[in-house]
Amino acid sequence: MRIAYILFDEITLLDFIGIYDPIKNIKTKKHIEHLDWDLCATNTTIKDSFGLEIVVDKIKPDLSDYDMVIVPGGFGTRALQYDKEFIDWLQTANGVKYLVSICTGSLLLGAAGFLKGKMATTNFNEYQSLEKYCDTVLDSRIVDDNNVITAGAVASSLDLGLYICKKLIGDEKAEDIRKVMDYHPKEFKITIH
Repeated sequence: MRIAYILFDEITLLDFIGIYDPIKNIKTKKHIEHLDWDLCATNTTIKDSFGLEIVVDKIKPDLSDYDMVIVPGGFGTRALQYDKEFIDWLQTANGVKYLVSICTGSLLLGAAGFLKGKMATTNFNEYQSLEKYCDTVLDSRIVDDNNVITAGAVASSLDLGLYICKKLIGDEKAEDIRKVMDYHPKEFKITIH
């Protein structure tokens, strides 16, 4: 399985790291024999809103080569949803089995056309912004609409990471990963369609 993490300037790094950590444990615990990922962007490095810089692996690869594309959120999404070059690149993920977003990353999936006719969620402050891209905006922590999976505000990234683990390797192995992380989530709303 190959995963593309889509990174960009003014990203909220917890959106990325929160989902990355549980998923990387799938690999470290050898639950999926061939699990690889790339950090993908339009430039060689990206910076979060506070200047922390990350070097990426691939610049604008064809996303159709991946099994899962993960789009975090952050203030950078507000402008990127209208950036034709960025959205054209994101649209190369058409046909990818899993399209995943955290927080306002759903605005980018929406701008690329992946949320048409779907239910989705985003940061609670951006529900109205998301309405133009999807059929229904839900007040759920995670929404899984036929493998287009969106999650709410930043802290939902950990829950989404564990949800992705359950989807890929089952409840028992995902629970083992949760225990290793010493993470104790409360019950929250997941909508599956």
